[in-house]
Amino acid sequence: MRWISEEQYQQQMADLVEPYLAERRETGLDERVQGQPIYYEHYRCDTPKGVIVISHGFTESVSKFNESIYYMLQAGYEVWGLDHRGHGRSFRENGNPLVVHVDRFQEYVEDLRHLTENRVKPAAGKLPLYLYCHSMGGCIGAWTIEQYPALFSRAVLSSPMLGLSFGKVPLPVAYAFAALKGMGEKAKEPLSPVTAFPEETYEQSASNSPVRFAWYYGKKLADKRLQTCAGSSKWGREAILACRRVTSPRQIAKIRIPVLLFQAEKDTYVKNESQDAFAAKAPNCELVKLPGMRHELFSAEGEKLQNYWEKIFAFLES
Repeated sequence: MRWISEEQYQQQMADLVEPYLAERRETGLDERVQGQPIYYEHYRCDTPKGVIVISHGFTESVSKFNESIYYMLQAGYEVWGLDHRGHGRSFRENGNPLVVHVDRFQEYVEDLRHLTENRVKPAAGKLPLYLYCHSMGGCIGAWTIEQYPALFSRAVLSSPMLGLSFGKVPLPVAYAFAALKGMGEKAKEPLSPVTAFPEETYEQSASNSPVRFAWYYGKKLADKRLQTCAGSSKWGREAILACRRVTSPRQIAKIRIPVLLFQAEKDTYVKNESQDAFAAKAPNCELVKLPGMRHELFSAEGEKLQNYWEKIFAFLES
C-alpha cells in the first residue's frame, strides 16, 4: 500500500492520485425517477476481490473521497460512489445550490438501492458488495442494510449520523423549530439565510489533517457544485426522524450482515451515545472508538490513517 505523506500531500494528490483515478474512472447519471439524475462514479480495478460502494456525508460529494478511493483500489476493490440528491453534481430539489433539501429522507435510501441493484450488481457479477458510509451517509447506510438486508455483504459505518448533535439545544426543541419553520415553500429554506459560500478554516472543520482539509476546500472553491453548506428546515426535520428510525430496536433487529462502526471521541456533529446504543443492539456489530479524533476519520494523518484503513480492509476480508 502506498500512503500519501503529509509533507508532499498536495503534490502527491495532483501528480499521483488524481492521474491514477482518472485512468480508472467512469462517470454517469442514474435516474430512478425521470428528471432526477443521480451522479455516480465507477472506478475499475484490474483483479478485484470485491466492490465497495461509498455513501458520503452531509454537504459533501464523492469527490471528497479521492484519497480513500485510491487506497481502496490499491487494496483490490472496485469502487462506486454517488453524489446524494441535493449534493454535488446530482439534481437539486430546491432553487438554492448552497442548501441541501430533501422531501423524504428515504429518497436517499432508494437512490442508493437503485444504483446498487441496477448498475453495481450487474457489473460486479459474483463479487461481494460492501458498503462504506460516513456521517449522513451512515444514516442512509444503516437504513439501507435494515430495509434491504441482502443488498450488501458487510458495512462500514464511519462516524455515522445516528443521532444529531445540537449542542445545548434539546432534541425536541430542535425538532419543533425545524417542523414549524419547515412548512410550505419555507421547508426548502434553511433555518438561517444562506446567500454565499462561507469561508472555512481548519480549526472549525471536522478534519484531523490540515493538508487534507486544505485540499478539499480548494476543490470546493474551484467548483460551485461542491459548495453546499447548509440544510433546509425540511432536511433537519427528516434527518431527526431518520436517526430515530434507524436506531429503533425493531429496525436494528433486521440487520443480517456484519457491521464495523467507527466512533470519533471528539465528534461534535453526531451523538456518540447514539452510536453506542446502535452497536449494543445490532446483531453483529463491532464498535471501534478512536481517541482524540474529530468527525472525519478518513481525513487523518500518518499512522492513525493507516491503522484506520488496515482495520477496514481486515474486516472486509475476514
